[in-house]
Amino acid sequence: MLEHLSATCDRCDRALCDDRLILSMTTDAGTRRAYECRCGGVTVTVVRDASSDGASSRSSSPPR
Repeated sequence: MLEHLSATCDRCDRALCDDRLILSMTTDAGTRRAYECRCGGVTVTVVRDASSDGASSRSSSPPR
């Protein structure tokens, strides 16, 4: 099920590809990526390394 996750805009639900990536930051807790959609919305995803807690997860925050 997790292999079917994709980054989508929180505002307009458009798929976000790597060409929309504006910022990426990796820490011990995982990788955070910020995407700017063509509609102007910004979506942040968080991907945890599977070795850090035994599972991967992805979440996003609503645009401001």
